[in-house]
Amino acid sequence: MKSLTVVSLLAFATYVSAQANGGPPFDPAGAKNVGNGQGKQFIGGQCLSAADCGSGCCAGPSGICSGVGAQTQAGKTGCGFGGGGGGAAAPPAAAPPPAAAPPATASKGGPPFDPAGAKNVGNGAGKQFIGGQCLSAADCASGCCAGPSGICSGVGAQTQAGKTGCGFGGGGGAAAAPPPAAAPPPAAAPPAAAAPPANKGGPPFDPAGAKNVGNGAGTQFIGGQCLSAKDCASGCCAGPSGICSGVGAQTQAGKTGCGFVAKRFVRRAAAPFVL
Repeated sequence: MKSLTVVSLLAFATYVSAQANGGPPFDPAGAKNVGNGQGKQFIGGQCLSAADCGSGCCAGPSGICSGVGAQTQAGKTGCGFGGGGGGAAAPPAAAPPPAAAPPATASKGGPPFDPAGAKNVGNGAGKQFIGGQCLSAADCASGCCAGPSGICSGVGAQTQAGKTGCGFGGGGGAAAAPPPAAAPPPAAAPPAAAAPPANKGGPPFDPAGAKNVGNGAGTQFIGGQCLSAKDCASGCCAGPSGICSGVGAQTQAGKTGCGFVAKRFVRRAAAPFVL
């Protein structure tokens, strides 16, 4: 407990000064994940070593979790930041995960795979993130495995950057087909109260997040619809129509900032509880 407290204090003390070393600003929503070595920090959050990052890449010069393909963009100096040069000592590095079989390269078109997702390829567990390789939609948390080479994609971006749309299932010669996929899970019940449609401005919702709307579980990803900040993993439900957003991007693309709460949701909370 004492060592965790020391690491947390170091992360807090260097949060502002680290920004002066270059690279993009940290997303403050990730402050709770700095320095614990649990691999829970999202891209854009501060890190003291790669052990903090879900992507496995802690980029210099100031220590920020990055997608491997973007490790030298926006002033970043590449993966490998471990606390040195940023003013904070890195915690003991976690043991690396067992090496996974190398995925096929995206040599038949489409964007390159993020190698941090190698452990999620072909297991049908729905844990692969956007940008990771997939053998079928059953691998992808977004439910969309896009051609031509099999890469998990947001539904709204399935034909961008050379992708040919959802529906890749291992055919086309890009990778060997996985064992027969398990039956899809039953459809989630619709939320108790639907938020207003995105017709009042702001970007469109990613329909893959429909199952996370209004449950208050904090599992909705950036781009998914929200009724309040309790739905969003980032802690930011942005107006004008309620969409989960990174804190640093809360006023971009027509968004009006964090703090959105659906009107029907507010009325329900204000009404007396009657059995």
